[in-house]
Amino acid sequence: MNMNVNINAIAHTLQGDTDMGMSKSRSDEIKKEEIATDFEEIFARKLVSELTKDSFKMDDNNGVLGQSNNMYRRHITETLANEIAKQRKLGMADLITEHWKQRTSF
Repeated sequence: MNMNVNINAIAHTLQGDTDMGMSKSRSDEIKKEEIATDFEEIFARKLVSELTKDSFKMDDNNGVLGQSNNMYRRHITETLANEIAKQRKLGMADLITEHWKQRTSF
């Protein structure tokens, strides 16, 4: 499971120029929303992984069936995490977005 986040790519995205004629502030707003959603996806992936870790246990973890089972578990985890993050079901992205709005409203 790839849970690594390319921090340099995210930082570069925030520092980038405006895209397709958007104002700099609107472009930054969109990028922050994407980062908040990405964070929620990482959190959801970890949560789903922990919640399902005992659901896919097999005696033969190193054999063909065990490897197939692990691949199926990764697929289920990724699919659920992506859907949860896309729908913002956990509220993490909303909390991050609200925090950024409060910090910039001073």
